[in-house]
Amino acid sequence: MTSRKDFLIAGTLAAAAIPVAAGAKGAKLDFDLTAFTELLDGAQSHKHLFASVEIDGGEVFGAMRNTLSAYHDVGVASGDVFPVAVLYHGPAILLGFDDWIWNRYVIPFEQKNLANRLGKQIASVRSDGGTGNPCLRRQGGKNDASISALIADAGAYFFICNNAAHGFAAMFARTVDKPEDTVYDDLTRHLVPNAMLVPAGVWAIHAIQEQRFTLLQTSLAPNA
Repeated sequence: MTSRKDFLIAGTLAAAAIPVAAGAKGAKLDFDLTAFTELLDGAQSHKHLFASVEIDGGEVFGAMRNTLSAYHDVGVASGDVFPVAVLYHGPAILLGFDDWIWNRYVIPFEQKNLANRLGKQIASVRSDGGTGNPCLRRQGGKNDASISALIADAGAYFFICNNAAHGFAAMFARTVDKPEDTVYDDLTRHLVPNAMLVPAGVWAIHAIQEQRFTLLQTSLAPNA
């Protein structure tokens, strides 16, 4: 029987037009459920969850910024709004890794795979051709939808699907000819600030809603 992890890996690799291999190995995630729950237990009146599968030019962060801006327009302080994002199942999880991961794995993969869908997804947020994770650094102005600005303005948090991280570790390992476990370990050590790996993104979406967060799904997988 195909496991969920194998299914996610197969989907990720198929989207990248790379042959599918055996399931990811990797170490078991050391996940702290208490810490996860405590992160969500804020006193803010307005708690919002944004979920994304695709990169889509970083639209998930744009949706978070637009929500904060709308609250500002109606007189609600950003400190009374708590935005969080779940990046899961597909390319969206790459947005949750820092500049080091982008320079070592993500950008080299894009440069080798410009013609396939995943390469184009990565390119959609790299219009300036710079280094690092382009959604991490500040953009400036009141409409700044960068990860850094969302954290500074509203204490935003980001939850990254561990199942999908294993899938990308398998793919990047082939691209750079490194052991899969080494790549996975690199991913776990290089999350963006205010980010946490969760066992499965689909689980996190439900668990966060149970903490009275409203959900906006900003993207789904093609043909979903």
